[in-house]
Amino acid sequence: MKKFSLILFSLLLTKLCLAAPLSPEHEERVRSIYNYMKKSTHQKLGSKNLTMDFYRIDNPNYFMESNFHIFPRLILGKKKYKIGVNPLIFEEDIPRDALLGVMAHELIHTEDYEDKKVLSVGLRLLRKKSKRRYERSTDLRVVFKGFGHHLIQYKLWQYSLLTPESLAKKKKEYLTPSEINFVRDTLETLSFDKREALKKYWIKKTPLNLKEFKQSLQHFLKD
Repeated sequence: MKKFSLILFSLLLTKLCLAAPLSPEHEERVRSIYNYMKKSTHQKLGSKNLTMDFYRIDNPNYFMESNFHIFPRLILGKKKYKIGVNPLIFEEDIPRDALLGVMAHELIHTEDYEDKKVLSVGLRLLRKKSKRRYERSTDLRVVFKGFGHHLIQYKLWQYSLLTPESLAKKKKEYLTPSEINFVRDTLETLSFDKREALKKYWIKKTPLNLKEFKQSLQHFLKD
């Protein structure tokens, strides 16, 4: 039953047979960033047995998505992952810092798959509220890896391309620039031990908006 649920979830996320290739130029750009990150900030992905493919997505609501090859992973136990990339990011001249920010986010999802949390991640993404906390906690982990500035650059670039409805949804499901700045500014004021404790505290139950961030900080400092 567990394996069946995993297969069903994966099929909902992927279009294996229909995945179109990226142009060589676009693939080279994203792969160079991936190679840099797996050596510097996402070392879990540096295994020689792990492979990463890039493919084209044309969903206007998403610019990049993390996934994995279903059958090689489930049947053969191979670590084969993939990142979907919307060519629109290049047509709209995404800045390099912004590209680093969104790639850092997607590779954290890949790290979660690598930690054998595929079913857990899948179930969280299928439920609206848990998906919201998971995506926001993923943004937090991007900030904790030192990509706060890059994530803000991505948000600012992304926001300019969204409809008002899509923009409101993105601000609800992911961290906003104001929240990212609050997190960064807060961490800079704390000692190392306090800073690490707060990171764990926020990851355990990620606030859903700036007001909750401020309230949770007050609660944390009182304990």
